[in-house]
Amino acid sequence: MEVFADTRTGMEILYQGRSLDEVMFESDTANVFNAVADELELHHLQTEPDWSTDFDIPEHYKAIDVREHLESLARNNGPEAIKRVEMELRLYSARNLFPVLQLMIYIVDTMRKNNVTWGVGRGSSVASYCLYLLGVHKVNSLKYNLDIHEFLK
Repeated sequence: MEVFADTRTGMEILYQGRSLDEVMFESDTANVFNAVADELELHHLQTEPDWSTDFDIPEHYKAIDVREHLESLARNNGPEAIKRVEMELRLYSARNLFPVLQLMIYIVDTMRKNNVTWGVGRGSSVASYCLYLLGVHKVNSLKYNLDIHEFLK
């Protein structure tokens, strides 16, 4: 299981004076905390994202098998590309972000269809090789050895 935040990370966030409300925690850590949270009148820690993934996109985009689609895009780029896609897909899956990837496929297809120009890439998203393969940005993070954890913290 991919860890969103552990006890040490949680303590660091608290030391910085930030709220834990928007942080997802590893199930074991959250379960121990949540077992006593009611007694101490504290909010429970999240173990699952609470954002909506029901995007208003055509049904055939919602039906896309993201794993299959990205693995097929990576096949032509060699074993390192396949390995990187598999690793990133585990991270996206752990965060329940496959619907977001389906949305990205729809957005890129729509922009291409309508001859809309978009940027080369911005911020930490360029660390994602999967987003590069989908055409969201034009920075090959595999070539430049960018760490996906900079994007999916």
